[in-house]
Amino acid sequence: MLQKVKPLLKIYRWVRFLDRIQYWKGLAHKKHADAALDLIEENAHKNIHVVIDQSENEYMWVHPQIVEFWKAMHKECKARRIPIKAFEFLRTKERQDELYVKGHTKAKAGQSPHQYGLAVDIISATKAWNLSKKQWEIIGTIGKEIARKRNIKLTWGGDWDGNDGRPDFWDPAHWQLSDWKKYQKAYNHCVSNGIKLPEETRLRFAFLENVYEANRSR
Repeated sequence: MLQKVKPLLKIYRWVRFLDRIQYWKGLAHKKHADAALDLIEENAHKNIHVVIDQSENEYMWVHPQIVEFWKAMHKECKARRIPIKAFEFLRTKERQDELYVKGHTKAKAGQSPHQYGLAVDIISATKAWNLSKKQWEIIGTIGKEIARKRNIKLTWGGDWDGNDGRPDFWDPAHWQLSDWKKYQKAYNHCVSNGIKLPEETRLRFAFLENVYEANRSR
């Protein structure tokens, strides 16, 4: 029984800390605490849509750091009884244009890190995108701490507010490598010059890094 209570006590202490920070920013303490409690779903593990894990096949051509981040995020949220799932990693050009036409993104085909396996959309496994702003902020804080501890340089779409050069498109489900454009440039160079990329994922990104460095030094 004590083992089941410990994760709940841990998240409660963590949310209390978050609330103290937000209080000084002019936000109400109670609202963040309520948002955190609503994120917790004790019986979510019984939901078949929650317990299905991502297959290794879904990670093909997805940057290893994105996969590492997702797995750590899933593990941490599971310990906190917060059910999440990775909605999308790699996208085709057709899929990107479809989302653009529907107004779900401001990026056309070729303009999104999703086309290059450099991003992931993480949503609630039971509520999808239907979370309050404060619930997204809690998930965002968890993700940022995971990235910091693992030294993974990520950009969170929940910080996009149109200020200081950031996109004017709030997208709290979205996480991308901060330096994703270097891979984009390397990939486009390979396509333009008929250079074939390795099929194996780690070799593929290592190859793109070498291409980028070789062209940058010219």
